[in-house]
Formats: sequence, C-alpha cells, structure tokens
Amino acid sequence: MSPYSARTTVQIGENRRAAEPHAQQVLRWTAIVLAVGFALHAVDHVRRGMAAATTLVMIGGGTEAVSIAIAVFMVLTRRKWAARAAIFVGFGSALASAYGHLLPTFLPGYQDSFIPLPHTNVTWFSWVSLAAAMAAGILFGIAGIRAARNRPSTWD
Repeated sequence: MSPYSARTTVQIGENRRAAEPHAQQVLRWTAIVLAVGFALHAVDHVRRGMAAATTLVMIGGGTEAVSIAIAVFMVLTRRKWAARAAIFVGFGSALASAYGHLLPTFLPGYQDSFIPLPHTNVTWFSWVSLAAAMAAGILFGIAGIRAARNRPSTWD
C-alpha cells in the first residue's frame, strides 16, 4: 500500500468518526419527530371516530404504533440495531400510510382511503397530520441510513 492510500484511508476513518455523533444526534431528533407526527395522525383517527376505519385498519395502526414505539426506544437508548430499526420502521410507516390513505380503495377492509367517497370526517387536519407522519417516517428512515453508514459497527 502506498503512503498516499494509507493517508487517504486514515482521513476517511477520521471523517466517519467525526460524522458519527452528528448522525446519531439527527437519528435521535428524527425519532422524536416521528413519535410526534404519528401521535398527531393518531389524534386525527380518534377525532374522525371509530366508524371511519375498519377493525383491520385499527389493528394495522396499532401494530405500526408498537413498532414505532420500539424503534424510538431503541434509538433513544442507543441500542446496537437502532439504525436498522429506523430504516425499517421509518420507510415502512410511510409506505403503510400511503397505502392505507392515499391509494384508491382496492381492499376496503385494509384501507381507510382519503381519496374516494365516502371518506368519513376527512378534513384539512387529516391531510396535514398524514403528511407530517409520512414525512417524519421518511426522515427517520433516511437518518437511519445515515447513522448506519457513519457507524459500520451497527451492522455487526
């Protein structure tokens, strides 16, 4: 190995170590943002009433809430697999919300679509809380990728 490549390798390693605390801090903040965004969306579900969603949608939302709580806990307590959990839960939450609320109804028992009628009690707050929850999920997933890249030991 040439002295130049050894120096470059050391510089890359130093850059990663310098970026690691920042990436972990961003991951923690996005975990909090996801918890708040999802809570706002849950408040909208309560506001709209139980008749607005089927039992299967409520079970799916409950499962999503538990997975978010576990991922946020893992991030805030700095668990080894927190970055993986952030990637899976963040993007999964955004995709599940898009399927459940933004697509036309394909399977009525599995969706609470805001698009076709009848959509029970859907207001501007429904749209804003959904956008906040989805954006927070995407940011959480991106922060998870960033944290995983800056800390390779999280994948061990």
